[in-house]
Amino acid sequence: MLPTSYSGERMDERTAQAVTKCLEIDCDFYRELYKFLMKKHTKILADDIDWLTESLNKEQAFVMKSQSLETKRQALFQGLGIADRKLSEMMDEVPEGYRAKLTLLSKQIGDLVDDIREINEQTNEIVKRKLDNQSDFVKRAGIFNKPETYDKNASKVTRGSSAKAFREV
Repeated sequence: MLPTSYSGERMDERTAQAVTKCLEIDCDFYRELYKFLMKKHTKILADDIDWLTESLNKEQAFVMKSQSLETKRQALFQGLGIADRKLSEMMDEVPEGYRAKLTLLSKQIGDLVDDIREINEQTNEIVKRKLDNQSDFVKRAGIFNKPETYDKNASKVTRGSSAKAFREV
């Protein structure tokens, strides 16, 4: 059973408890996600393809858990009657015994989200640079130049794709 809904004047203690628990769960999740993303960042720098490949399932699990937590949070806040309100808007209405805890949790979540955003931006930039470097290397090495191909009569195909020559054989 969900706590009593928000009346619009002062947040009651049960609502404050539910919001606090929700934020604690979110903080724990974002801490774990941040640790994972830091490790991923390090593994990308080290070109540890094996770890990165093996970590795909864990990363997908983080995405799914994030979606699940957000769905549960929305349902909880809807049930509490606070779905359309920001925590910062309700801080004056929080029972005094919960204000400091909710303020701290709110700040921690904000900081973690900022840290996650920053590490993702840095990681994306590193991956982009690595891919650009690989692309430049491939171009200089001529790896993507069209290979010489031959048709079914063993005649060299000078214009056209190698895929067409393979279909003819």
